[in-house]
Amino acid sequence: MTLNDDYLRIGTQVARQLGGPAVCGLYLPSPVADETYRDEFGFAFLDDGSVGPFYVSLGELLRRLWRRHPCPADFRGDAAALLQGFADSDPVQRALAVGTYNALSASLYRRAGFEPPARDRTAGLGDTAPGDLIGMVGYFSPLLERLTARDCRVLVLEKSPQRITPHPAISATTDPCDLGACQQVLCTASTLVNDTLDGLLDTLAGKMPVTLIGPSGSGLPDALFARGVTAVGGIDFASRDHLLEQLEQAAPWGSAGRKYQLDPSTYPGLKVLLDRLSDSSANTDQA
Repeated sequence: MTLNDDYLRIGTQVARQLGGPAVCGLYLPSPVADETYRDEFGFAFLDDGSVGPFYVSLGELLRRLWRRHPCPADFRGDAAALLQGFADSDPVQRALAVGTYNALSASLYRRAGFEPPARDRTAGLGDTAPGDLIGMVGYFSPLLERLTARDCRVLVLEKSPQRITPHPAISATTDPCDLGACQQVLCTASTLVNDTLDGLLDTLAGKMPVTLIGPSGSGLPDALFARGVTAVGGIDFASRDHLLEQLEQAAPWGSAGRKYQLDPSTYPGLKVLLDRLSDSSANTDQA
């Protein structure tokens, strides 16, 4: 069973348990001629206000999203139907599936009374020592700066190596096998959108700790932990309206959310969350 299969299965189960929510609106940033040097996100909104981020700065993806959905704020779609994008090779459908999955996850967390633990600034830097070789899938400039300040060496797997600022401690590769020499790997969650994460995890085969980071990873991590991912970082939003205000003002939208990190010791698991949801619904019915 592939990672896509698991995401589709889990998302469909959650959508059913939540009562069949709908996606009521999308946010898409304005495209530019060349997305190579940008890291932009779209957002899917459930009818209960839950928010699901998804990465869009992948080649022509953002332009294709706009062509397919020229009035994103007016978009309406069944969540379970949108999850079928995990079984589709169309990148537009995959991106919307990731956003929908993340929104459903946020809804389940809230309704089950689970608040993921906050992510601190040392996340991704633990257990690093001077001279360590750290693998990085995707270019994270601020994190690179913190790693090189610790005298770590960094090997970046990046499809657009021109993005990387030259530094004596930083090298680049386009071959995932090269990451096998690293002490740990920090991986962008945009790999969920471009459908490369499953193959990457197969290549690494549990050789070192792997942390998935980025807003696109703000979903239930059961399938990731089952494949040996050691930690997952995401973001949740208490208020859709606050996020939209930040976006409309072209202000940094990260302040509208709360970054968190989960690992197998801090995540209760899908079954526990669904049991809590059932208990909460039963208590509401009896009130």
